[in-house]
Amino acid sequence: MEIKSKMVSNVDTIYILVDTEDYENKNNELLQYLQHEKEKAQLLCKDNASYKHMLNINNMNFEIASVGTIGFAYILRNSGYQVNIAQYKSNLKAFSPIQIRISSEYLWAYGLENAWSIIYNWIVEVFGNIILERVCRLDLCTHVSSVDLVTDYENLYKRKSKKTGVTFTGNNINSITFSNRKNPMYCRIYNKTLEIREKSKKFWFYDIWKKYDLDVENVWNVEFEMKSEILRKFSIDTVSQVLEHLQDLWLFCTTEWLVKVDRTNTRTERCKINEEWFEIQKAFNQFKVLGLVEKQKQNLLDAKALVPNLLGTFTSYSARIGTTEMNVAFESLNNDAKEYYKKKETTFEEETRKKILSLGGDAE
Repeated sequence: MEIKSKMVSNVDTIYILVDTEDYENKNNELLQYLQHEKEKAQLLCKDNASYKHMLNINNMNFEIASVGTIGFAYILRNSGYQVNIAQYKSNLKAFSPIQIRISSEYLWAYGLENAWSIIYNWIVEVFGNIILERVCRLDLCTHVSSVDLVTDYENLYKRKSKKTGVTFTGNNINSITFSNRKNPMYCRIYNKTLEIREKSKKFWFYDIWKKYDLDVENVWNVEFEMKSEILRKFSIDTVSQVLEHLQDLWLFCTTEWLVKVDRTNTRTERCKINEEWFEIQKAFNQFKVLGLVEKQKQNLLDAKALVPNLLGTFTSYSARIGTTEMNVAFESLNNDAKEYYKKKETTFEEETRKKILSLGGDAE
């Protein structure tokens, strides 16, 4: 079966908890600064809900959120990372004062090892030596085309979890799930092509799929989400240990936790493994750091993806001001935009600069 050239796999999401040496004493000044900037963000957001309060900390640009989350007073985020930071170090043994999420975009652009190295070095330079590193969530995925993974799914999967779910687009299944996100293990098999078109708009995936000879019109994602309880079973704490055990983890997911079979016996456990699933089981056998689409190209492709919606809005604007001349409409929009930004006490340049910074670029 020629399916090897029609799959591509990667780490799609990862959360890491971090503790640093003498956290509160060494970082008192930084934590006070973050509190001050958070309060500024709260005040400025009252007048402008879309306002983004940007910070540059040790040559990395972040938006600071105006509110925190449970356990973490400060949230810093950009296109590559979300860094949750605690104001105080808890006495709870399982608690770590810093939580890092690496985005799917960076993982596909740079690979886990390189993406982690960037933020790891930043943490050390800003907060001090890392004394604890613990991966608390890991998502592994394989994109595959020309394979039917959903027909009669209730009867064709051996599974650890009895809980399943399904969603439809019209009469067609677009997603099946096993277990739920509150549990240590969760799987979702869904139409990735449809998800990109209707939700994420990550059209840069098309370049990856074409490179690996996938049918971009019919790509499905097999994705497993693992939390701490599963990772600890494999004695996995650090990112380097994740990289060492990617194959082991994927095999656990696809040979023990969930297996697609051919219905050759009335008892599912005695059925033969489906040949296509057997190939999917091998997805991480020779995993390599991909770095498939550079972040700059992702941004350019994302920009092009915005064009249809922008033109739809722009032509509606043109119709309302009564012109079919693009140049006339642009000139009118330019004047209206300047008036709008003047009322908001900002400028187009300033708002664009903030978005460039949040995307990880340099705004001169």
